[in-house]
Amino acid sequence: HFVLEENMLEVDCPCVTPEVVLKASGHVDKFTDLMVKDEKTGTCYRADHLLKDYCKEKLEKDLTLPVEKAEELKHVLAVLDDLSAEELGAKLKEYGITAPDTKNPLSDPYPFNLMFSTSIGPSGLSPG
Repeated sequence: HFVLEENMLEVDCPCVTPEVVLKASGHVDKFTDLMVKDEKTGTCYRADHLLKDYCKEKLEKDLTLPVEKAEELKHVLAVLDDLSAEELGAKLKEYGITAPDTKNPLSDPYPFNLMFSTSIGPSGLSPG
């Protein structure tokens, strides 16, 4: 908890850490999302969100969905976070998932690192 007193201001800023610390902690390798692009407009989407939204919508709104298909979609939702880029791409293709705004085809999933690099230190030569 922060203690706020008179003549005291809270500082809100990004955390900047040396790259070696981030590598050792696993942040560099694990902070990635699988993205896909609308092949015509270049708009990016999180591949797992598109698949999750598709599965949830089918389960909630398709009243004619066979029991086997419903079980398959529930299984996909359960293992979604563990799917590789290839498996995720295969599911997007299998279910015919397209860009939500334009219905254009999507690219294959690719990793997008959420850790943005910067230079830190007095010389600016240390990656952070």
